[in-house]
Amino acid sequence: MEESSGSSSLFAVFILSVFSLFLIPYTIYKLCVAAAPDEVVKPWESKKTSAISRFAGKFFTVQNVLLAVGWLVWVGLVFYVQTQSADLAPFDPFEILKIDRGATDKEVKKAYRQLSLIYHPDKNPDPAAAKYFAESITKAYQALTDEEARKNYEKYGHPDGQQALNMGVALPEWIFSRDKHAAPVILISLIGICILLPLIAAACYLLRSNKYMGPNNVATETLEIFLRSKFAVKESQGLARVLDTLVFAYEFIMLPTPSEQAEGLEALRRTMLRLQPDLKEKPQFWKRKPSIVKCNMLLLAHLLRAPVPPIFANDMKYVLKKSPQFLEEMINIANLARPPAGYGWLTPTIGCLEMAQCITQAMSITARKSLSTGSTKGGTDTNVLLQLPHFDYDVLKKLGRKKVRSLAELSTMDAEERLELFVTSGLTKSQAEEAATSLLSIPTVTLTDVQLQVEGEADGTQLVETDIVTCSVQVVLSRPSHASPDAQPPKGTSVLAYAPMYPYPKPEKWNFIVADPLTNTVYARAETALVDAEAAGLRTAQRAKQPLLLTGGRPSNGKKEVADVPVTANGSSASAAEKGGEVALAAHSAAAAPTGQLVEVKFRAPKAGKYDLTLYCISDSWAGCDRSAAFKMRVAEQTRAEKEGRGGGKARAEIASGDEAARDDNADERDDDDEEDEEDGSEGDWDSEDSGTEESGSEDEDEPAEKEKDGKEKSPEKQ
Repeated sequence: MEESSGSSSLFAVFILSVFSLFLIPYTIYKLCVAAAPDEVVKPWESKKTSAISRFAGKFFTVQNVLLAVGWLVWVGLVFYVQTQSADLAPFDPFEILKIDRGATDKEVKKAYRQLSLIYHPDKNPDPAAAKYFAESITKAYQALTDEEARKNYEKYGHPDGQQALNMGVALPEWIFSRDKHAAPVILISLIGICILLPLIAAACYLLRSNKYMGPNNVATETLEIFLRSKFAVKESQGLARVLDTLVFAYEFIMLPTPSEQAEGLEALRRTMLRLQPDLKEKPQFWKRKPSIVKCNMLLLAHLLRAPVPPIFANDMKYVLKKSPQFLEEMINIANLARPPAGYGWLTPTIGCLEMAQCITQAMSITARKSLSTGSTKGGTDTNVLLQLPHFDYDVLKKLGRKKVRSLAELSTMDAEERLELFVTSGLTKSQAEEAATSLLSIPTVTLTDVQLQVEGEADGTQLVETDIVTCSVQVVLSRPSHASPDAQPPKGTSVLAYAPMYPYPKPEKWNFIVADPLTNTVYARAETALVDAEAAGLRTAQRAKQPLLLTGGRPSNGKKEVADVPVTANGSSASAAEKGGEVALAAHSAAAAPTGQLVEVKFRAPKAGKYDLTLYCISDSWAGCDRSAAFKMRVAEQTRAEKEGRGGGKARAEIASGDEAARDDNADERDDDDEEDEEDGSEGDWDSEDSGTEESGSEDEDEPAEKEKDGKEKSPEKQ
């Protein structure tokens, strides 16, 4: 028996098998799973591309090119294996002489003579031909003509008799060394590279993945800090306090701050003190861990559009990449069901969304605080222009001298006139083009037909405690770019926001929140991409030959928007004084409004009483584009039969139909007057921006007097 040795042909088979295990499943995934319409729409692109360019951009991606190269390598391996498989084929004299298995001796001799004329050394001087003639053709002839050789072939499969077992290993021959010192090293290397290294890599990956949870890949330590530490999300935490919690994420705490960055940190510190003089009065800000101070200053520099030393380029990208993920988790924590009612907090939810807007468009917190979320005042505030790239207060002053103070005025200008205005206001030509592109991509959202429905009940059914309520609204989204003749209907799953100041692609997400602003309560939140709403807005713009104007919440005709009209739903009634002429205006506007995207938000009805709720529509990418629709909701107390789980449907139908006898029969089971008095007594004004004086994450824990003074805000541990 021969000793085992390597085989290049077997190694090629091994490589082909392993390569196929990865290539074939990935190809199936790309064709079946990844082929779903996940295209990201860019409505701010005005260039009309040809069909060939769109095809090339869709299919000639990096992943597709790598996949094609992988299949070319696979075909090459298959061809190599086929050419090298001759050494592995068993000895077959009939195949070598190219004759049938039932051939006679005469046919065998004839085939041998024909092959001799081709491969005999006297006829063919090629050494390879002589070797093939001696080792294959001659042995095949002997196996079929010589009696002894034929017996050996029939018994052992070879004319020379029993052959020694030749074992081949699916590894290259150069790995097998006869050197006694090199062989152990090669063996240990094979075990370490092929067995131990993959196991170590898998173990490290699993250990690291255990630190994260949720779709945003956020560390569990970060969630613990946001939920239970002294820097946790608080009930009255508005936009100004969100940054105090955001920078204490565990990933930011563990961000390396080597000594090489000391000079850059000092330069960044001087820049921040110049732009934010109030930081001089916050000694606790500079006493924090260097990594936290660095991340805080980097975020402030981004919001203020201040220059950052080049040594922080990678840190800045990391901070901006992780911040939206942390804000999403902070929103989830703010919306957690909390006793006794089981609802979330509105103020930190809006604050985090406003911070996401600021980070996406590099807008300062001061400028964003001047805009009123969901009100009709945002469009007239000049500060809304500060979200445009390269705009600052100097540019706003120059525009103000030319009587231009709003997005609507800029969007209605001629393109050339607008570019010239930007250039004369201090921008370069390229900066002016970026600002114009951003202006034309700012969305305008219209909310119509806000309705409440009880799940599983007929229309007109009165709301009762613990019912599952669905708040639905029709949404239409328009942009000034829809006026372009090259505008195409969006197709895909999301729309990409135009954010040149943000280093990563940013899909637009819209949050629909049903809340009670007086009690700082969030009943439910739904996040969606308004792709269908944009398609409806584009159809409307094409029919009207012009898009909806950028008004920030006020229609161009100056009338009250239908979204702000109180909506009566599901059995609740408004008085004639409440309706007046506004309901007629709402009905007329809703009838004339185009059908847009239907958005539904589900929540559980609260305890019995009357509620003045608000449906907020807030973007995570644009400032001044938020909307709100106010509506009334009346919830009845459960009857005794409903509480006991019997006859609830009949009693509810009787209440909805207005049957006086049914009301008399159930009068002892509910007391609406008491519920209304309790509701009126519990409601009060809520400051949604900067209520409370305690700084989020204050480090002065040794001052009980201050803590008692600001005791309106409970810590998450006590809640």
